[in-house]
Amino acid sequence: MDIDLLETSLTLVDLPDDGLTLHFYDVLFTRYPDVRPMFSADIKPQAAMLHQALAAVLEHISDSAWLGDTLGTLGKKHAGWGVTAPMYDAVTECMLATFQELGGEQWTPPMTQAWTEALGAVASLMLAGAEA
Repeated sequence: MDIDLLETSLTLVDLPDDGLTLHFYDVLFTRYPDVRPMFSADIKPQAAMLHQALAAVLEHISDSAWLGDTLGTLGKKHAGWGVTAPMYDAVTECMLATFQELGGEQWTPPMTQAWTEALGAVASLMLAGAEA
């Protein structure tokens, strides 16, 4: 994985006050309105947690034990909340769309590829935890 590209591209689209992740939830709920009831009415705390999770994954991207343990546990929790495997694809799709929209002309195909790979790895580790 191109860690430098992931970090640089996240800096490009990161907005103050969890704006990136708030926008992500707008995209997710527009494209997949059936998942909206899985979340509280006030999405701000969830957006803050997602923002922290993105930063933590990048911080520990080279620590496979941390990633496996942390994301596996998170996947198990998400399974308990009713999150299914296809929902991970929807999240990846909406996160990439959010990145591309916020990045505008500065967002590049290599950035999309790097995040597709990273989000796919996160989903795989979370799904492994859900199945355990």
